[in-house]
Amino acid sequence: MKSQKLKTTLVLALLLALALPTIAQPQRGFRGTGDQPQNIREELNLTDAQEKQMQNLRFDRESAMIDLRADLQTERLKLRKLRDADEPNKKKLYAQIDKIGAVEIRIGKARVDHLLAAQKILTKDQFKIFSKALQHQNGPREGRRGDMRDRSNKKSFRNRF
Repeated sequence: MKSQKLKTTLVLALLLALALPTIAQPQRGFRGTGDQPQNIREELNLTDAQEKQMQNLRFDRESAMIDLRADLQTERLKLRKLRDADEPNKKKLYAQIDKIGAVEIRIGKARVDHLLAAQKILTKDQFKIFSKALQHQNGPREGRRGDMRDRSNKKSFRNRF
């Protein structure tokens, strides 16, 4: 009886020991889908000049997005303050919603500008890979809060680049 329990325990321990390295492996691809490479840079095969241009483009975009997100948060805070007033003013609320919409449009245009600038740096084949990776990384936009969601615990596409 004791030898049977010992054998069972050893087999389970062995299976666990064999499974742990597999479980500890980081998932491949974006969001663990397995059909995209871990490091998009390798697949793009950028020249040194392209790498430098893309890095500068990324830094410029991040800097602009910091400002735009701050503007968006500020405008949303103002809307909340207007909504929470003792007697909310419909005209002021609508005007504030328009301001928020304007900032969201600026964010959308900044995304397009970034893609167009990347398209000028990359070859057609590289841009196809880049676009596919961005689409895959962003996923369907339904039900998301866009740029305002917490990404602190996720390795983003831009940090791989």
